[in-house]
Amino acid sequence: MGRRRRKKRALEVEPLQGELLSEAMSPREFASDADSTESATEPEPTSAERSEPSQDAVPEPAVRPEPAASASASSRPSAPAEEASGRDSHESARDHAAAGARPAGEPLTRARSLVERGRIHEAIQLYLGILTVNPSNLKARNNLGVLFDGLKQFDAARDHLEAAVRIEPDNVEVLTNLASTLTSLARYEDAEGMLRRAQRVDPDDLRVHLSIGILYFRRGMYAQAETELRWVCARDRDNGLAFYYRGESLNRLGRYDEATQAMERAAELLPDDPKPAYTLGRLYDCKHMPEEAAEMYRRARRLQSP
Repeated sequence: MGRRRRKKRALEVEPLQGELLSEAMSPREFASDADSTESATEPEPTSAERSEPSQDAVPEPAVRPEPAASASASSRPSAPAEEASGRDSHESARDHAAAGARPAGEPLTRARSLVERGRIHEAIQLYLGILTVNPSNLKARNNLGVLFDGLKQFDAARDHLEAAVRIEPDNVEVLTNLASTLTSLARYEDAEGMLRRAQRVDPDDLRVHLSIGILYFRRGMYAQAETELRWVCARDRDNGLAFYYRGESLNRLGRYDEATQAMERAAELLPDDPKPAYTLGRLYDCKHMPEEAAEMYRRARRLQSP
């Protein structure tokens, strides 16, 4: 009798501590331009918001800036300062009314600046002040959802993002952000519904396809995840996160040669991220390449060191 062949098992990735540069499936803020229009066409990511990792070898979130202990009074929206002496009350009242009618671009810009400096609670207070004046301000709604998601206050994030969707139902960025928060709440079917809705608006949006692929990965649907992520990788050769998750999906499907190729590309694109390096070490071990594996393990340990 011939020897029974041992069935290969997917290489499980052990948890690593440390930063990760991934941003997909994490909500993103709208840019705070000078006008106060209630839509935005070019949202920008911030380092403050990151997605919640799944327990199935999903990358660790990057370090979020520590929120301020409390919001300072100077960061909250306030009435215009008193007019200089010598001006009559009618002129002062007129200027006060004009100030109240100004676009919200300036508060939006200040709020974003606060976020970039890690003063999250102050930014939240400023956004809430904007909504007190105009509850339908799409940027404030979206960005509040982003900040609450970053603080892991997912119910509050969902409320603001759902309000943003009601304001502009076909905004792909808002739909994708809401899908991220719903994913954090383990409402996977609802999250997929939001992403499919976004996909109907813009079938070729790369972030939507990437988010769908990562959602499939988190649900253990590795073949479907690989299909979506392969589509992204073919169109964006510089998308490190797409290559990382595609490599992980291929690993779990037992397609180790393809997984190695994808993970090598991910390691190139995410040089400060320990996860691709560690997984690549495991894959090299599987391929009986001990020297290459040892180098990847050393790199992963170095990257996760404080």
